[in-house]
Parts: sequence; C-alpha cells; structure tokens
Amino acid sequence: MVQKARPEWDKVNLTRAMINLIEKYLETDLAKQRGLKNRSDVASEGVKLVLERDGMYARRSRLEHLNMYEDHVKVVDNEIDRIASVYFKGDGVFCDFCETDSCIHTDFAYSIPKVVNALESRGHRRK
Repeated sequence: MVQKARPEWDKVNLTRAMINLIEKYLETDLAKQRGLKNRSDVASEGVKLVLERDGMYARRSRLEHLNMYEDHVKVVDNEIDRIASVYFKGDGVFCDFCETDSCIHTDFAYSIPKVVNALESRGHRRK
C-alpha cells in the first residue's frame, strides 16, 4: 500500500505498551463520544492537554459567531470544523447542520447579544 504524502504531519514513536493502551481506549464509548477515531487523534489530544496545562497551547472556543444576515446567523463549530447556519423565521429557529430547532448551534446563536437585539427588534421571541 502506498501512503499519501502528508506534509503537515510528522511521525512520533510510542512504546508498544502505550499503543496497546491507546487501542484499548479507542474501543470505549468515551473515545467515541469525544470523536477520537484513531491513534493519531488520541496522541494529538494528549499532547494538546499537556501543552495547554503548561501554557504552550490555547484551544479555540468551540463555537464562534461568523456572520449575521437578515434571516440567519453563521456559526463556526471548531470541534467539527464546519459552519452551521441558524435560521430564524417567525418565532422559530432551525439549524441546517443538525437539522433541528434545538442544538448547541441554536443555543449559541441566542447567546450572541447582537443577534438577540436584532431578533427582539423584529418581535422574535425564543420559545
């Protein structure tokens, strides 16, 4: 099997015992809930934790307000590296990414003061 070049990546060696622990961890529900799918995910997360603890790394906020339009707000979700659009119509709300009216993205949209002020000026009320 030919491996693709990955210029943004480099290799790190771990002991067999550590690899075995990582493999065992990847089988747990906790690893799945955290979105950790392979050895690299676990190793990267572990390194981030150490560097964050020692002040060498700062995590980005999970959610960021990207832009506001007449009928919707764009929210960047850094955890999944995607942009969600939260639409407002009447007193309703809808997240196009989660395809629901109640999720982390809709909650975040309602926490942005600029958005809340604009919605209130149009008579929109959160249910």
